[in-house]
Amino acid sequence: MFFTRHLKPFLVIGGLITMFAGIYAINPELALLKMNNLPYDDNYVFLFRHWGIMVGLMGFFITLSAFIVPWRGSIMLYSFIEKLFMVYLFMSNFFNPETAHLNVDFIAFAITDVTICIYTLGYWYEQYRHKQKL
Repeated sequence: MFFTRHLKPFLVIGGLITMFAGIYAINPELALLKMNNLPYDDNYVFLFRHWGIMVGLMGFFITLSAFIVPWRGSIMLYSFIEKLFMVYLFMSNFFNPETAHLNVDFIAFAITDVTICIYTLGYWYEQYRHKQKL
């Protein structure tokens, strides 16, 4: 049971990587310019900061769920839904000629979110198969 055996390090590493999005809450100008090659616009700073704190806290709770088992199920479910939606947004840009160019600057986010979604599905499948055998 690969996914189950490695769940704790996966949650810690995936959570820490996700927590890095908190930089958008702390310094959105730096994050947008250096990480996404996007212009900074003061008119939208509250959105960038909100997104940064929301995703940063998601990463914090993913990491915490590695050590607090009773929280794990609901945190993994919420994380999966949030990340799956980000993957959907990334993929849907391929079909929009006006915004497809933005995908280049979000590849790292997409790879992280796809990896976490696939790992989560693998873990859930193993748990399901294990219950079937009992």
